Amino acid sequence: MAITRASFAICLLLSLATIATAEYYTPSSPPVYKSPPVYTKPTLPPPVYTPPVYTPTLSPPVYTKPTIPPPPTLPPPVYTPPVYTPTLSPPVYTKPTIPPPVYTPPFYKPTLSPPVYTKPTIPPPVYTPPVYKPTLSPPVYTKPTIPPPVYTPPVYKPTPSHPVYKKSPSYSPPPPYVPKPTYTPSYSPPPPYVPKPTYAPPTKPYVPEIVKAVDGIILCKNGYETYPILGAKIKIECTEPAYYGKSEKVVVIYSNPTNYKGYFHVSLTNIKDIAQCRVKLYTSPIETCKYPTNVNKGLTGVPLSLYGKNLNLLSVGPFYYTGPKAAPTPSKY
Repeated sequence: MAITRASFAICLLLSLATIATAEYYTPSSPPVYKSPPVYTKPTLPPPVYTPPVYTPTLSPPVYTKPTIPPPPTLPPPVYTPPVYTPTLSPPVYTKPTIPPPVYTPPFYKPTLSPPVYTKPTIPPPVYTPPVYKPTLSPPVYTKPTIPPPVYTPPVYKPTPSHPVYKKSPSYSPPPPYVPKPTYTPSYSPPPPYVPKPTYAPPTKPYVPEIVKAVDGIILCKNGYETYPILGAKIKIECTEPAYYGKSEKVVVIYSNPTNYKGYFHVSLTNIKDIAQCRVKLYTSPIETCKYPTNVNKGLTGVPLSLYGKNLNLLSVGPFYYTGPKAAPTPSKY
């Protein structure tokens, strides 16, 4: 920018000088044109850059630790018990007068319509006046005249084999002799003792309890080599939820060592809710392959709630152990 301004200033001065020295032409003489001046670029020395020198004007701050005054020593507070001045008089208890209970009989609304009684039509009584007969004089009894008996001598007839007694019209035989009834107590032995039958509920057929079990395979992976582990174990952690008066409880079940195929099998007999259980790796007997991995959730645990309730055998895994170079960090989820 400095060079450009200097050049512009020089050009301006040369132009002014040219105008000042120019000859004025007369109207009779034609103007004389002169060749324009030759512009020569001045040679300026190249600029020299001088870096600025920064001289700090402020001294570096010096940290002075503030002096904290000691806390004021206050005298210990003196406890003054409050004085309770009751402003109300003690309440006077008045026994409330409770009216005696009034018994209201329940109103049973009949569900059937009341019966309709039809009064029988009884004809009114007809009064028949009594017929008064004339009073007669008492009858006069006249003793009949009986003629004297006439004796007729008996006629002897041969006696029949059986005497025939003729019933006299005025004779009535005495009543037959009825012996006095004698009381004979009727004793009947008591019925034989029959024990009261006791109700025995029908016995249900024995149904064996369905036992749920967990199985799987534990393998070792070192590089490109994979083989089953003999003697490895897993553990099953089951959480019993807390309820009133009891805290949460964790039950741990360990499996038997795996066989030569790496297979394990665990029975869940005393677990009420297997949905609260997780299957994790526990131990490996191989020193070169004893670091558990989180493949198929071997470290965080496989929740058995992912399986249906109707399954009796829950298969998990396979789980993997590895060497010390590939020891992973367990996932948080």
